[in-house]
Amino acid sequence: MSTIDEIMAAVRALPSGDRARLIPLLWEQVHPEDWVAPSTGWLAEANGRSDAIAAGEMPVNDWENVRARARRKAGLSE
Repeated sequence: MSTIDEIMAAVRALPSGDRARLIPLLWEQVHPEDWVAPSTGWLAEANGRSDAIAAGEMPVNDWENVRARARRKAGLSE
């Protein structure tokens, strides 16, 4: 059986696209009870942002605007 270090060395040798394809395949193999709980700091940040959005204190954007902005920044404008 390979060690994690040996597996990671093999993963690093893969082309970037293959490494990206591997991520969801690995994630499917992790049972929810093994998921690492988010840190208290991350939860506090997420809850604070959620509260600010609910109170109308934080602007939000629809998916189309977010996607278009991300594509422009990545040089993939339509």
